[in-house]
Amino acid sequence: MHEASLAEGLLKLVCESVRSHNAEHPDQPAGRVASLKLGLGLLSCVEIETFKGCFSLLAEGTEAEGAKLDIELTPLPCSCEDCGARFTLTRRRFVCPQCGGVSLSAKGGHELVLLSLEAEQKDNQDA
Repeated sequence: MHEASLAEGLLKLVCESVRSHNAEHPDQPAGRVASLKLGLGLLSCVEIETFKGCFSLLAEGTEAEGAKLDIELTPLPCSCEDCGARFTLTRRRFVCPQCGGVSLSAKGGHELVLLSLEAEQKDNQDA
């Protein structure tokens, strides 16, 4: 199950980003991570609900505990080996829209990209 290792890598990146921000901006520290927006490649073979579950479990006790994950499939640029058409796929239907051919060429599609991170501002008042 590679979802767990992907979730672990994402969590590490998110926590490092929050800590780095807080070190650089001590006057405006980030608190809990509220949401993450991710781009997921069309060919990534990630089961989204499993990934979300893994992230939720791993995030317990960290800055990202309870963060909402918004995951969208990233369009896949392709070309047809039969007719030469260039097009973008937005779902897993690997057929050329021009000629109906199935000999397609694509670059990428396996990525998981952190597009944005939204964190709450930490209350920085002295007690």
